[in-house]
Amino acid sequence: RGVPPERILVAGPGVNPEEIVGGDGARFRARYGIQGTLVASISNLSYDKGTFHLIEAVRRFRQQGSEVSLALAGTPLQPFRRYWERLPHEARKGIYVLGPISEEEKRDLLDACDIFAMPSRTDSFGIVYLEAWLYRKPVIGARTWGVTDVIQHGEDGLLVPFGDADALAEAIDTLACQPELREVMGRRGEQKVYALHTWDRKYPLIRDLYLYLVGNP
Repeated sequence: RGVPPERILVAGPGVNPEEIVGGDGARFRARYGIQGTLVASISNLSYDKGTFHLIEAVRRFRQQGSEVSLALAGTPLQPFRRYWERLPHEARKGIYVLGPISEEEKRDLLDACDIFAMPSRTDSFGIVYLEAWLYRKPVIGARTWGVTDVIQHGEDGLLVPFGDADALAEAIDTLACQPELREVMGRRGEQKVYALHTWDRKYPLIRDLYLYLVGNP
């Protein structure tokens, strides 16, 4: 667009790790009676966030006899409600629609899950990926604009085309079947958060820019 590179600052949002870590995954699993691999997603429950595709991907696993569960935390939007109500009871097994949850339960969910997935097409960043990484969880996102700057495919997570339930199922299968890969990706994500995405690193960038813009460098 003709803007000189030296006039561009990329900062992005950050997290305070001490406000996020400390969840009790065993407590979450006991509360819902969850066994086996758990996939978690935290967002509003909608088509654009990839919620529908996550459900379809997990349903395919369960039809094949795999013990994979899905926990969905967030406000269900009306299109999702209609979609969910049309699903037969058998298709809902292993899928936990939690609705809005407390910060404590959110921390417990992040600790309890094996894989975090939010294959959204509307996020320009995705702070929840950082939160999942702080629990050393691999993440799955959609290959869409800003998200590709956050998740490094094959290193700290996996990227799939938005709306492709087959590709999403394959990504979940890859991580579900390889606990060592999950561990490696989760640790890389955690290292990335502490190296690049904490507020104590982000805030000075933004503060100094605003001071410069108001003429007080």
